[in-house]
Amino acid sequence: MSRSDVELTTEQSVQARSQAPWWKASAPILITGLVLVVVWAVLSLFVDTLPGPGDTAAELARMASDGELFSIFGRITLFMGVCFVIAAVGGVALGLLLGSKRWLDRGLSPYLAALQGMPTSMWIPVAAVVLGTSPWSLAAVVSIGAMPAIMLGTRSAVANVPPLLIRAGRTYGADGGTLLRHVVLPAALPGIMTGLELGWSIAFRCLVAGEIFSGALSGTGIGDVIDRSRETGDLTEMMATIMIVLAFTLIVDRLVFAKVQHRLRVSRGLVDTGLPH
Repeated sequence: MSRSDVELTTEQSVQARSQAPWWKASAPILITGLVLVVVWAVLSLFVDTLPGPGDTAAELARMASDGELFSIFGRITLFMGVCFVIAAVGGVALGLLLGSKRWLDRGLSPYLAALQGMPTSMWIPVAAVVLGTSPWSLAAVVSIGAMPAIMLGTRSAVANVPPLLIRAGRTYGADGGTLLRHVVLPAALPGIMTGLELGWSIAFRCLVAGEIFSGALSGTGIGDVIDRSRETGDLTEMMATIMIVLAFTLIVDRLVFAKVQHRLRVSRGLVDTGLPH
């Protein structure tokens, strides 16, 4: 057996060992979810105005039969996907610029930190006045709201790249572009991913805040449901909407960010691939 065959066999065996059965990986999430549902059911028995899990499930079934549930999921996916791609591309590019230009970093970073800490609700009326009450207004709030966190995360990741790696790259004759692509970006990728994950959570909070602020800014349909349930006083429909938002964020976290973070940790030797995870 050749050396390449041995390396291929070893890699395959490591990958096989690192893949846990789906039920074993999902068990903690499912058990925690069941506990939360039980707590919710108990609370609904003592709080008359709080709909229980059964009533909320029935409302979700009604929304699914009417097609509203799938419409909201589809529109959230499209809306958040487009807005987050814009925020991610702009935030990472500007963050790389901040990380490579110290004078620019010293000038802009304090303002970015201040913008990141400002409540999202402050920008929604401004966007509504400047851009009008349309989905474009909400898209601007979502995209711009996520960028400071992504920029700061990328800038910190670049600043934390070991200088020894950069010196080694320059010793081998790498110019600025090659150094950025083959040295700085790979080394800073875990930090960049952390910034992207934080930016996603902020972007989604901006979306939900915009939808709650006014149904006229609705880009996903959540605002329409919130306005309707507010006018009719139907708390069950409101709880169903909360469950839709919770399910969407959980799916994105588990299927996207958790998997990418795990692959990055494995590639850097931070996970024992000889054991199931």
